[in-house]
Amino acid sequence: MKTLIIYAHPDTGGHCAEILNNVIASLKEIETDIVLLNLYKMKYDPLLHEKEHYTRGNYTISKQNKEIQKQITNADKLIFIYPVWWNSMPAIMKGFIDRVFTSKFAFEFVNGYPKGLLKGRKAAVFITSGANNFMSCLFMGKRAAKIMKKDILQYCGIKTKVFQYGGALNFDDSSKQKIEKLVKKGLSWLY
Repeated sequence: MKTLIIYAHPDTGGHCAEILNNVIASLKEIETDIVLLNLYKMKYDPLLHEKEHYTRGNYTISKQNKEIQKQITNADKLIFIYPVWWNSMPAIMKGFIDRVFTSKFAFEFVNGYPKGLLKGRKAAVFITSGANNFMSCLFMGKRAAKIMKKDILQYCGIKTKVFQYGGALNFDDSSKQKIEKLVKKGLSWLY
């Protein structure tokens, strides 16, 4: 069993970092193989370059992104951790999705209909937001969660569940306890 973690947060402390630390500690307890892609530490280039745009016909995938695609292929569990900014993911995560979850790797069109090519995988998505969960649902319809779950991962055939930590304004001991419960809930669903 192999788990691939994709982490997108520029800060080394706070809510997302606490989620990451809890996830790694919990996964070490169940002795699963872990690969961590820390997009900011990798200085991942989120720009979709012209030669990579698949609608051009012949497109290229960088050596780095081919390696990441191989890691996704070899993983049966995916974990995404990132903050919600402007009701979406950070630009670095969006660029990662654009450049890695490509046509003919993550999905294809059959008679004009999309077909997910990454079936058999599960993903837990941990997101943090300054807005509390009630406000997120009431005013935004949990749009940030739906984008990743339905529009991206399920589109590619990956069974997905989102675990949101709302009200992530102050980081304290209470936050740590809530995060520990959230991670436990997410990982019990994933495994």
